[in-house]
Formats: sequence, structure tokens, C-alpha cells
Amino acid sequence: MSRMSRIRTTFIPLLLSALLATPLHADTLRLSFRDAVAMALREGTVARLARSQQARAEIARGEALSGLLPQSDARLLRYNESVNLTLFGFELPGFPPVIGPFNVTDAQVTAAMQLFNLAALRYYQASKAGVDAGRFHLQRAQNDVTMTVARLYVLVQRADAQVSSREADVKLFEQLSRVAKDEFDAGTGTRLDVAQGNVQLARAREALLRAQNDRQTARLALLSAIGADQSSDVVLAEPLGAPAGTPPAVDAALAASRTMRPELKELEAAERQAQLTLDSAKARRLPRVELNFLGDYAGLHNDELHSSRRIGAGVVMPIFHGDIPANIARARLELEDVRTRGESTRRDVEQQVRTSLLSLENAAARVAVAAESAKVAEEALNIARERKSAGYGSPVEVDRAEDAYRQAHEDEIAARADAALASYQLQYATGSLAGNIADGFTGAPDPTIPGETH
Repeated sequence: MSRMSRIRTTFIPLLLSALLATPLHADTLRLSFRDAVAMALREGTVARLARSQQARAEIARGEALSGLLPQSDARLLRYNESVNLTLFGFELPGFPPVIGPFNVTDAQVTAAMQLFNLAALRYYQASKAGVDAGRFHLQRAQNDVTMTVARLYVLVQRADAQVSSREADVKLFEQLSRVAKDEFDAGTGTRLDVAQGNVQLARAREALLRAQNDRQTARLALLSAIGADQSSDVVLAEPLGAPAGTPPAVDAALAASRTMRPELKELEAAERQAQLTLDSAKARRLPRVELNFLGDYAGLHNDELHSSRRIGAGVVMPIFHGDIPANIARARLELEDVRTRGESTRRDVEQQVRTSLLSLENAAARVAVAAESAKVAEEALNIARERKSAGYGSPVEVDRAEDAYRQAHEDEIAARADAALASYQLQYATGSLAGNIADGFTGAPDPTIPGETH
């Protein structure tokens, strides 16, 4: 390898690494998992739209309640009119058939109230069920947002761990490259050993650059999800760690999901709403009892105003309304659609629970295997180096051991990240994720971060 090639191999990756490591912003955002979730729920688009939907359900309930409350209007009229007496069968001698025009001042107060209207009552009850469905929809959106933040948070944790591991690799291979160079200068090594040491160092630096780029990409995705300024730097308060404890039994997890998943509660409320809406549509065929009042204060001149009033009660019986059967059919179809979605959602929830349990068990086993493999790879690298120093091993053997060492630590980081994500997915599947965050649960991170110590 020429001197210029060695310079490029040594300094250019260092320059790129320094450029990537140099912050392009002044603000640093230190985030715990709870902080990230809180910001996403406060500023995220999904959560804000869900809150708007809940507010609309509250408005609809108030609108439905108004159909059961008294309605009142006040009018003040001033008009000029003429009256055709012959239209009413009057013929007064000496008077023309049309009297007027004359001015009239008229002040009116009207009021009406539904004493019994089963259709309006059922519609109000349906709107109350809609409020419950809106509340559970908001909880569902919060769970979805929390899971999204958890996934991105784990990605940033994994990227941080990869950067730490790659930085440790660079330090290690810098040391091995210096050892190869010293042995060559002392006459106990070969030029091939030096070349292979430089190649491994270049690979480690390239891997560090990729890890830094992945970390920056993951940070931008997390900042976007929580609605933060994407020019900010992110420092996570919690390192990557494997979840502690044993997974629950399948039956217990399924029972928890049926009790806690907001999707199922939302569909139950939506089914009640659809049933009450159908009952309301059917009740329009029944008679309703109304009470009305009219108060009038009128006269030809302002100083000749007199009051009158009318109080009445009536029973209204619909005879033929073409929209009633159509509304009943539409409400019945909506009820069937809600029940169909409920059956599908229950199957999906059960599948999510079973899949997340399998993923968590598999990830936990992978963490144990990967940790053991990392130890074996480190020991194998030490043995290969010792054999090479003693004259028994070959540079190819050391090169392969170094590759296996680097890959073993990469596998360990991936296994820990998959285990952490599987833990969050199980909490999401059982409906306990948002509650655990509210209670301050952030998992049980393993204090050993792969890649920090080699």
C-alpha cells in the first residue's frame, strides 16, 4: 500500500467522522421515553385529530339534548297590511270589500316542548354512546402514538448503541494496527499484517460512519413524530436494555387485552350507539306529545296594544313519511357493519397478543445467545492474536476472527433492540402500554450496553 493510500485510508474517514459528529445546532433535547410520549401526545397530529373528534362527539350530544328541551323564540314585528273581508265571507254595508292598509305592531313569544318523544330520547342516548366511543377512540389514538414513539425511541437507542460499539471497534483496531506496525518495524511481523490491520481499521471506520448516519436518521424520525424542532440534537436519558421478567401466560395476556384494549371498548360503545340509533329511527313511527305556547302583544297603535295568548297540547301521529323506512334500513346496516368490524377487531387483537408473546420469547432467547456469542467471539479474537504472535496462526485467521467479533456485537445490539421493541409491542397488544407510561414504567433496562466495553 502506497503512502498516499495510507493517508487517505487514515485521515479521510476521520475527517468525515468529525464532520458527522459535529453538531449543526445549538439546542440539545434530553428525552426520556415518557417525555417523548408526552410531547407526541401534546403536539402530534394523530392525537390532536382524535381530540377534535371527541370534541365533535360532545357537540353532537348537546345538539341531541336540545331536542328534548323547551324551544323558545321572541319576535317583534311592525308591518303594514290590508284585509279582504270577502275572503272571510263578510260584506259590511258602507265599507269597501278591502279594508286598509293600516299599520300593526306585534310582539310575540313562542315556546314548544316535547312531553314525550321516544325517537328524540333514543337519539340522545345514542349520542351519549357516541361520546363514549369518542373517548375510547382518543385512548386508542394515544396508544397508537405511544407505540409509534416507542418504536422510534428504540431505533434511536439501537443507533446510539451501534455508534458506541463502532467507536470501540475503531479504538481496538487502531491499537491492533499500531501493534502490527510495531511488529513490522521490529522485524517480527510482515507487510501483509500491516496491510490487513489497516483494512480492518478502514472497515471499522466505515461502519462507524454508517452507524452515525443511521443515528441521525433515527433522531430526525423521532423529532418529527413528537413535533419537536428537527434542528435540535437528541440525547436519550435511557440506554438500550433488554426487558426484565418473564412474559405472561397466553390466557392472562388475552384476558388483559379484552379488558383493556380501547379498540374493543370503542366498538362496544359504537355498537350501543348503532343500536340506539336504530331504535330512534323505529320510534319515529310512534306518536309524540307536544306542548306549545304563543303569547301575543299587538295593536294598531303603540298606545293601543293588547295581549293575548294560546296554550295547547297535542298528539302527533305520523301517517306516512317516506324517509322513516329508509332511515331504519340505513341504521340496521350500520349496526351490522359495526358488529362485523367488532368481530374482525377481536380476532386481530388476539393475533397481536399471540404474535407479540412469540416475538418476546424469541427475542429474549436471542439476547442470551447473542451475549454468549459476543463473549466467544472476543475470546476467539484474543486466541487468534496470541497464536499469530506465537507463530502458529495466520493473518487470515486473525482477519476472520476480527470480522466475527464485529458481527457478534452487531447481532447482540440487534437482539437487545428487538427484545425491547417486543416488550413494548406486548404491552400495546394487551392495552397496558399507555397506563404503564402514565405510571412511570419505562422498562427495566440492562445496565450493560453492548459496544461500550470490549
